[in-house]
Amino acid sequence: MKKKILACLISTMIALTCLGGCSKDVGSNETQQGKSEVNVDIDQLVEEKVVKADYDLDAAFAKETGVGDPIRIISTFEGTCQVQSQIAYLLGFYDAEGLKEGVDYSFVESGGETGAVLLSTDQADVAIGLIAGMLQPLDNGLEAKAILGLHTGCITIVTLEGSGINNVTDLKGKTIGVTALSSSQHIAALRALSYEGLSGDDVEFVVYDKDSIQQALQNGAVDAIGLGDYKAAIMVRDEGAKIIFDTSVDERMKNENCCVFYASNKAIERKPATLAKLVNAIQKASIWIEANPELSAKIQVAQGYTVGDVNVNTELLKTYQYPTSLTLLKEAVYRNFDDAQTLGLLKEDTDKDALAESSYVFLPGVPDGLTITEITPPKDPQQFLTVSE
Repeated sequence: MKKKILACLISTMIALTCLGGCSKDVGSNETQQGKSEVNVDIDQLVEEKVVKADYDLDAAFAKETGVGDPIRIISTFEGTCQVQSQIAYLLGFYDAEGLKEGVDYSFVESGGETGAVLLSTDQADVAIGLIAGMLQPLDNGLEAKAILGLHTGCITIVTLEGSGINNVTDLKGKTIGVTALSSSQHIAALRALSYEGLSGDDVEFVVYDKDSIQQALQNGAVDAIGLGDYKAAIMVRDEGAKIIFDTSVDERMKNENCCVFYASNKAIERKPATLAKLVNAIQKASIWIEANPELSAKIQVAQGYTVGDVNVNTELLKTYQYPTSLTLLKEAVYRNFDDAQTLGLLKEDTDKDALAESSYVFLPGVPDGLTITEITPPKDPQQFLTVSE
């Protein structure tokens, strides 16, 4: 059953924040610096955000591996946009960094909870989510930081052919379905409206669960919906829908990191070298994916990581930009917080710049970006094209 909620009530809905899917150029070419010992000073990492030229990541990792519990990663084996972590694990990029499953890292199921909840309750150490979905949890004290931007894209606004809605401006006076207020889709819609001189007061947001939101559009209960790009592509192909806003191609957002690797402050303090190894593995996997989008899509479908159509998956992977740099991660964090303050999504007494600066960290041993353009995966990709049982 649908529940109508006006956009002006978003500040009361923080608990519903989902991890899911440009105003100011604040990027820099800072390098990284940090400590080599286990249990680093996270405040110093945040302040310095550089890495010493003589930093020995392997030596630091040797002190961490097998010590204490492994880093707990929320399961990443579902969804087109989580392709980098899927490929990094499956094709052996984690192994090549010396990481051992069950010793250095393990996977935990979400159990229906958001990544923000699992991080805040110490049920997980690492989560993948969209920056937009983490804005309010961070504003409310979530002790976690972004450690790697994954790729661009992810979120769309969809309407039906014949609706008379051809662009974001046409949404004025209309109803937009979202799965939760303060979700990534909701915030993306608010940003899109703002870019056209509109606000949340010019539309009505209606909340539906993820299983009924597409049906709500088809039945005419709402005029448009916020939707992940894979489902949107299927609706366009099969159900007479059209996309009027897409973060993958919009000029103001197409170069912005959306999905991000988040780690709890506790994990960063406890095992920074292990996290750095995970990040480096994903960066290398990203290079391979960028050069092999069709093969990556085929592996995702064969292994059941996405419900699937290989052609749709392939075209979506081609729209994403990766691998991304740490500088681009910083820029995306600042842009999101800039827009969040403009949209009234942050507390009135929040120091926006201070919060943005404390919401990401450059881990020791992680390069700002990789300069190589080709890489051979440790494991033969062909062996993963057999449909997984």
